[in-house]
Amino acid sequence: MRKEPFNKGAWAVQRERCRLPDEQPPPLRHDQLVASVAQHIIKDLKLESRVTETRLLNEWAEIVGSQVAAHARPGRLERGVLTIFVANSVWLAELSRMWLKPMHANIRRQLGTNDVRTLRLQLDPDPPARKSGP
Repeated sequence: MRKEPFNKGAWAVQRERCRLPDEQPPPLRHDQLVASVAQHIIKDLKLESRVTETRLLNEWAEIVGSQVAAHARPGRLERGVLTIFVANSVWLAELSRMWLKPMHANIRRQLGTNDVRTLRLQLDPDPPARKSGP
C-alpha cells in the first residue's frame, strides 16, 4: 500500500504566502556599530592576544596582587598559554604550589576573556638588576 504525498491544501498555502516576514533586529547605533566592526577586525587580524597582553601589562599588580607582582611578570600569550616569568626559584615553587589556580581564576575574571586557557611558570631569563648597597 502506497502512501499519498502530503498536500497542505489551498488554505494552508495561502496562509503561508500571507504570513508577515520575521521581525528584523533594530539597527545599531553608531557607537555599537563601531564597536562591532572593531571586534571583527581584531578577531580577523588575530590581535586578541596582543590586546590581552597589553591589558595584562597595564593591570598586572591589580590582577595578581602587589606581593606576587613584585616577584613575577607576565610574558607572552601564545595559543592560550600565558608564560609568567618568576624572579627566583623560591617564588617559582611558591607560586606553583599555592598561587597558580587562584592567579589563573583572577586573570580570567578580571580580563573577562577566555584567551588565557593555561598558565606556565618559568624562571625569568632577564631579571631586573639588583641594587647594590654600600
